Amino acid sequence: MANSMRVLVYARVTDIPGLPQKRYLALGDLVARQLLSRNFHASVHPPVYDHVHIPADFDSEQPLERWFIFDLNVRKALPRSELLQLPHLVYFASRQGDKWIFLKRDNSIERAKSKAASFAWGGRLEQKLFAELRAEYSQDVS
Repeated sequence: MANSMRVLVYARVTDIPGLPQKRYLALGDLVARQLLSRNFHASVHPPVYDHVHIPADFDSEQPLERWFIFDLNVRKALPRSELLQLPHLVYFASRQGDKWIFLKRDNSIERAKSKAASFAWGGRLEQKLFAELRAEYSQDVS
């Protein structure tokens, strides 16, 4: 299993394929395939899941540019100090026809880490659900 990481992607919302209400999942699949050679695992199920912090206006019909924050390979809740120790990757994404180009922005990592740290690792509600499911899973296995 790959290591946990936070990936920040800046993209024009109207470039993301599919239904506007599911753009965050489509972009999540693109990111997970690009970095991990797998699909985005949005369903909260032990032992691991992925989470996206969805920006405002992600479903706009206007060509707005927004930051999407992807938490990949979430296994447990992390305090801010541990979250900041995880690898953070920053990309500008653009679509050229049917092809996506992800431009890595290493010079933006520290600033991105600082701004993204206010978002709970794996999502607050998702972490609560994940803890409950993990407890049930461990009882079933015992």
